[in-house]
Amino acid sequence: MTFRRKIPLFFPLIALLGSCSVSIPRAQTPAPTEPPAPVAPPVTPPKTAIPAVTPKISPPTLSPSPKHPLKVRSASLNSTAFTAVTFDRRDFFLKVIDQKGGPGSQFDNAEAAGKGSLATINGSFFNPDGSPLGLVIAGGESRGAFNSSSFLGSGILDGKALTLATRKTYQKSSELLQAGPRLVWDGKVVTGLSTNNDRPRSFVIWDGADHFGIAYADTATLQGLSNNLRSQPLKGFNIKYALNLDGGTSCDLWISHSVPGGGIAKNSFFLKKARNYLALRKR
Repeated sequence: MTFRRKIPLFFPLIALLGSCSVSIPRAQTPAPTEPPAPVAPPVTPPKTAIPAVTPKISPPTLSPSPKHPLKVRSASLNSTAFTAVTFDRRDFFLKVIDQKGGPGSQFDNAEAAGKGSLATINGSFFNPDGSPLGLVIAGGESRGAFNSSSFLGSGILDGKALTLATRKTYQKSSELLQAGPRLVWDGKVVTGLSTNNDRPRSFVIWDGADHFGIAYADTATLQGLSNNLRSQPLKGFNIKYALNLDGGTSCDLWISHSVPGGGIAKNSFFLKKARNYLALRKR
């Protein structure tokens, strides 16, 4: 009995598999492409810096007004002759010269009181006993008493700053004289002035800015003087303020030869000695 060996089934399967080649397709490599262009980042606008402090805007610089020359001015209007010394208050001031012992105790006239000065004019009124009628401050020393009611003390001269003020608006100064009445004020008419007694008059004038002057009128009433001054008799000088000083035989104006047009004395033949004077001096 012949036995046939059984061949296992998986051997033919292996042989079959070995005779077949299985092709595995290769993956295709894509064609090279250009890299994308870089995209610029978005531009952020710069932030505006905010200052911590808001800068101040300076006002426009104003040019100083032209200087007024020191000079003598003469004029005539309505039968009144005027003589004045005008100047710039930025260059000059008025020194109050007061005689503590009363009128004539030191000086007989404006020329004597003005020694070393450019010009001198009599000051304000005084009482029968020789004391000043109103407040006087000379070199920082006060004399007299503040005149709170009389029209002879309605104006106040600050000789140092060279301003004219009223009783309510004045400020104390080292050189101060109370006088009156006011003849012209802020360019306006002053009421209540006398229309009687034509006589010599002494006064100070101011344009409200830097032009100042001491002046003498040979004859006028107070109202007539006020009217004439408002008519601007002095060419080149705008009289906006005017304050009366002591008048009549007390009027005394002296101008030295140092002032262009000077070498002049204006006073009465019967000159009355004054209590105080205003002396023009260089700052």
